[in-house]
Order: sequence, then C-alpha cells, then structure tokens
Amino acid sequence: MDREILINRLKAKPDLKLLVAETIENTTILNSLFEIVLTESSSIKYVCTKIIRLVSEQKPEIIYPYFEDIAKWLHHKNSFIKWDGIMTLSNIIAVDHEDQFGAIYQDYFALLHDQQMITAANVIGNAWKIVLAKPELESDITGRLLEVPKMIYINKGEPSPECNCIVCGQVLECFEHYFDFSGNQAAMIRFAEGQLGSRRKAVAKSAERFLSRHSKTGII
Repeated sequence: MDREILINRLKAKPDLKLLVAETIENTTILNSLFEIVLTESSSIKYVCTKIIRLVSEQKPEIIYPYFEDIAKWLHHKNSFIKWDGIMTLSNIIAVDHEDQFGAIYQDYFALLHDQQMITAANVIGNAWKIVLAKPELESDITGRLLEVPKMIYINKGEPSPECNCIVCGQVLECFEHYFDFSGNQAAMIRFAEGQLGSRRKAVAKSAERFLSRHSKTGII
C-alpha cells in the first residue's frame, strides 16, 4: 500500500482489527508502516507501532524480518513507541531462530531500571514469553526480576514506593507463567513471602494466592 494512501486511511481512524487483518494478508503494508514510524511527526506513527504490535501477536513470523528496526524502538525518545517495541519483541521471540535477541538482551532488560514504572512493567509483564521461548535464559531473567524490590521508580519527580509495589505485583504475575518448570522456585517463593506485607493490598493478595498455589507449606 502506498505510504500516502495509508496515511490518509490512518487519519480517518479506521477499524484497527480490519487493518491488522489486511496487513497479515498483504505484508507489503508493513514497509509503509515502518517508514511512517521513521518519518512521520504526527501521532499517526503511534497507530503504526500499535498495528505492528497487534500483527506480531497473531503472525510473529511476518514481523520477524523487521527485528532490527523494532530493536531500535527500545531507545526511542517517545515512550509509546518504546513500549510497543518491548511488547512486539517479546511476541516475535518465539520465531527468533537466528537468535537476534541475544544481541539486544542486555539493552532489553536494562529497561527494568528505567525510572518510568510503565516501561519496567512492560518488560516484566512480557518477560515470561522470552522465558518460554528461550528457557536457557530463565535463571538470569528470574534473577533480574528478583531484584525489582530494590529498584526506584519516579512519579511526579519523586521516588515512588507505590510504583515499586505495582511493579512487584507484575513480577508475581510473570512468575505464574513459568513457575512449574523454573529452576528457581524457592527464590520465587521467598519473593512472594516478601510481598505479603506490601503497602498495596492487591499485591499482598496476589502474594497470598501465589503462595497458596505454589508453596508446599502454604502461608504460616
């Protein structure tokens, strides 16, 4: 699809599900989507990264050839593009037969230390996909997630313990996806026990549920 035609369609706020289906059917549209992300200054570029992300959820193999382009989004100054990059990469990791992720592994998980909570939460919320696709990384990824309680996230210019609590809750949800085959179950249990006293009640409840499902002794 011609770039200008696509831009006009996006300006008209089309049904994204329909456009995603069209993109899957006609993969040449992807070239225009990626070009718009690079060159367009308007908010249309955010719609393009969203479409790419949605396509990656259904057909990761047609997004994989653009791996290097998406990897650059991790360093993008715009948070929305960065977040779509995080999620899209986690979706296409299942078809990463060339192990391109290995080259960006450190950069990807360095975003756990990003002061913006949502950035870290997106990494954590999608980390399980990487573990399932590349189980050899499980121990290292789990180790990084276990360090989250020590990290500082900023809200309104100040360190926010509340943000850290929210992100810890994301870690618990992530662990749920691969606890059964993890080699670090005892450490996960200790992490959950440490969240029982969370100042955020929803996280404390999540820790209770996690322990009731996975702890051999339950909550004492």
